[in-house]
Formats: sequence, structure tokens, C-alpha cells
Amino acid sequence: MPLAIGFTTIALMLILLAAVITDIYLAHRKLYALADSAALAAADSFEPAYGGEPAILFTDAAVADEAQEYLGRAQPSPAFRTLRAMGRSPDGRSVEVTLHAQYRPPLLSPFAPEGIGMIATARVRGALREG
Repeated sequence: MPLAIGFTTIALMLILLAAVITDIYLAHRKLYALADSAALAAADSFEPAYGGEPAILFTDAAVADEAQEYLGRAQPSPAFRTLRAMGRSPDGRSVEVTLHAQYRPPLLSPFAPEGIGMIATARVRGALREG
């Protein structure tokens, strides 16, 4: 009888661990999808480059503003606490959006009250193409 109770306890703990790991993995995938969508929205903040060849340019301020505005419209999950967006344009031709969030998994709340820190970065390159 004690052996059966021990094995049952171990099996339940393994199932709980698998559920927590799966929950954290799916939350990170959701955060990455949100970062990807914010980067695509920020790619609309381009300015035309006047002069020689037609081109588009991105500025750090416009990218950051557009990414933050997108997060306001997207209404992310309340499980993501302290969600912050940082947007920039490393070379003037592409957009990079990084999201920082504290994720609070439901099953780990008593053990990790502050949550688990997650970071997701997405990059989008803007370009013009002919006709």
C-alpha cells in the first residue's frame, strides 16, 4: 500500500510538471506571436527616403510608438504582467521589437508569486519591389 501511494504521488507530480512546462512553452509562443505582430504593425511607420533610388526609412521613435500603440489595441492576456515593448530600427531599413513580460502560470502561482520573466524579439525588414 505505501508503495502504491508513493508511485501515485510521483506520477501526479510528473503530470503536474508536464502541465506547467507546457503552459510556460505556450505562453512564450503567444508572447513571440505578439512581438511578431507588433513588429509588423511597426513596419507601417516607415517614411519615404527622398533622393536617389526609392527607399523607405524607419526611425527608432516611430517604431517604438507604433509597437506600443499596437499592444494597446491587441489587449494581451492578463497573465502577462508588466508587459513592455521596446522598438528600434537598427539600420534604418528594418524594425526590431522586443517584448518583456512577467508571466504568472496558474499552477505555479504559490511557488513563483512574481512570475517568470519572458523575452521575445521579432525583426521585420522593409523593402520596395517593382510593380
